Amino acid sequence: MNIKLIHMKEYNIKKGSYLQISILLVLLFSPSISMGQWHIISHENLGSEEKTKVAYTENKNGYSLEIYKDSVGSVRARFTLNSKLNLFSENICPTYQVDLTLIKNTSFNDAPCISKSNWSEFILGYITNKNITSLSLDALLNGNVVIFRFVLDNGNYKETSFSLTGSKRAALNVIGKDIKINP
Repeated sequence: MNIKLIHMKEYNIKKGSYLQISILLVLLFSPSISMGQWHIISHENLGSEEKTKVAYTENKNGYSLEIYKDSVGSVRARFTLNSKLNLFSENICPTYQVDLTLIKNTSFNDAPCISKSNWSEFILGYITNKNITSLSLDALLNGNVVIFRFVLDNGNYKETSFSLTGSKRAALNVIGKDIKINP
C-alpha cells in the first residue's frame, strides 16, 4: 500500500511540473500574441492591377493606421477615421505623438499632410540607395504607442491611440528588410 502511495505522489509531482512548464511557456510566448495587432495586407491600386503591400493595424475603436511604400519609394503612414460619417476638419492635419517624444502634424521636410474627408496621410521619407532618413519612421517602428489628435468637421476634438508592438516587423516586410533606417 505504501508503494502505491509513493507512486501516486511521484505521478502527481510530475503532472504538476508539466502543468507549471505549460503555464510558463504560455506566459513566455504571450507577448508574441500581442504582436499580431499589426498585419500585412494588400491594397489594389486604382487604375491598375498592381497591389501594394501595407502594414496595417486597427485599434479597439475602429480607427486604422497603415505604413506602406508607394511606387516611387516614398514611405507613408495613413491614419483613417473609424466611420464614413466622421470627417476631418478642412485644412487641419491630425497631430501624432510617439511615446513622449516625437510630436508632428507634418510630413517629411515639414510638408503638409495629404488629407481627404476620412483619412490623412503623412510622407515619412524617401528611400534612396536602400537608405531612408526619417525620425518619424524610426519612432513608429521602435516606439510603444502613437497617439493621434484631430478635429472633426463638426468642431469636436478627438484622440485615439495605437500600439506599436509588432509595427517594425510588419513595416520592414512591406518597405524591405534590406532598407537601412536612419533617424
